[in-house]
Amino acid sequence: MTTQGLPADTRSDDGPAAPHGGRPSPWRDRRFRIFAAGNVANNIGEAVYAVALPLFVYERTGSLAVMSFLAVLTPATLLLAPLLGAIVDRHGARVLVVPGLLVQAAAAVALNLTGLAPQAPVWPLFVFGALVQIGGAAYRTGWMTGVAHMFPDNPVRSRASLGSLYTITNVIGPLLVSAALLWIGYAGLLWLNVITFFAPIVVWLIGVHPPRLRAPASGGGMGRQLADGVRTLRATPVLLHAMLVFVPMLLVGTTGTMALSLFRLQDEWKLSAQTVGLILVAVRIAGVLGTVLVAERKTFPFRTIVLAGTIGMGTALLVMASGSVHVFVAAMVAMVGFQAALAVASDLMVFHFVPADALGRIGGIVDLALGIPVLAAPLIIPALSTALGASASFLILGALQLTGLLWLWHTWRQWSPNAVHPPDRMASAMA
Repeated sequence: MTTQGLPADTRSDDGPAAPHGGRPSPWRDRRFRIFAAGNVANNIGEAVYAVALPLFVYERTGSLAVMSFLAVLTPATLLLAPLLGAIVDRHGARVLVVPGLLVQAAAAVALNLTGLAPQAPVWPLFVFGALVQIGGAAYRTGWMTGVAHMFPDNPVRSRASLGSLYTITNVIGPLLVSAALLWIGYAGLLWLNVITFFAPIVVWLIGVHPPRLRAPASGGGMGRQLADGVRTLRATPVLLHAMLVFVPMLLVGTTGTMALSLFRLQDEWKLSAQTVGLILVAVRIAGVLGTVLVAERKTFPFRTIVLAGTIGMGTALLVMASGSVHVFVAAMVAMVGFQAALAVASDLMVFHFVPADALGRIGGIVDLALGIPVLAAPLIIPALSTALGASASFLILGALQLTGLLWLWHTWRQWSPNAVHPPDRMASAMA
C-alpha cells in the first residue's frame, strides 16, 4: 500500500507513479464504474432515509429530543467499528456485505410496516432504526475495506472517488426529499430507501465484489486480532499523529456546530426558513467542492492538505464570531469546505498507510477513537453556547481547531512518506 523504497521522483501516494505524475483515474476501470453505480444508488437511499425519518418523527411527535435521539443512532454504530473490523480482516469482506444489506432491508421493511401507520407507536422506529444502522455499519465496513482487495493497483484513488460520490449523494438526498415529499410523502420515501439496499447486491451478482480470502489474515480470537491491530497502528506513527490533529476538527465540525450556526441565523438575525435553506444549499456545495478537490487528486500530500485545512477551518470559525450576517454566512460556507477536505484526508490516510489485510481492524480502531468527540460535541457545544453566547462560542471553537497546528508542527517531519515504516515491518507487527 505504501511506496517506501521508490526513488523520490517516481513516488506517488498510491504506488508507482503513472506517466502523468500519479495513479490513473479509477474511472477508467469498468469494474469500478459498476461498483460505484451500486454505491451511488445505495447512498442516495441512505441520504433520503437520514432526512426523511427524523422529519417524519418530528411531525409525528413534535419532540426535538426524540428527533435528536434518533439521529444519534448513526454515529453510535462507531462503537462497533473495532469488532466489525476484526471480523472483516479475519473472514474477508464477503461475510459482512450481503448479510449487512439484508439486515438493513429486513429492518427497514419492518420499520415501515409497524411504524408508519397514523396511530403506530414510536418504539418500532427506534428498534428497527437501530437495526438498520447496525446492518449499515456491517455493510460499509465490508464494502469499503474490500476496495483495497478489489482494486489493489489503485486503492487510495478508488476510495477517494467513492468518498466524492458519497458527499455528492448527501446533497442529492435532501433535494430528492424536497422534490418528492409532496408526491409520495414520508412513507413513499422510506419505501424507496428499501429498494436501494438491493443495488449493491445486484452489483455483487454481476461479479463485482471483494475476492474470497484463501485463509484468515491472522490467528487467535477477536481480542488477539484487535491487539495486533493496535500494534500495527503503533508501528504507523503518522496515523497516531493525524488522530491527535483531527480530534479538534471532530469536536468543532460536527452537528453541534451546525446546529449552533442555524440557531444563530434564525434567533439572532431572524432569517426566514427559505433563506436558511438557500444557505444550506451553498454549505452542501462547499462540502462537495472540498471533498472533490482532495479526493480527485492524482497524489495526496497529506501534511500539506491537513495544514491548509486546519488553518482554513480554524480561521473560518473565528470569523464566524462576527456580528455581520454576510460575513458569518461566507465564513460558514468556507468552514464546511475545509472540514470536508480534512474529513477526506482522514479517511484516505488509513487506506494509504495501512496494509490491506489490516484495514478492517485499524480502520475500526481509528473510527472508534475519532467517534468519541463526534458523540461528545453535540452535548458540549449547546452547553458552551448557553453559558457564553454564540459569538464567544465560535471564538473558542476556532481557537480549539487551531490547537491541532501545535501537534502538526511538532511532528512535521514524521508526516513525510519517507518516515513511514516499509510494508515488511508493518506486516511483522501482525505476526
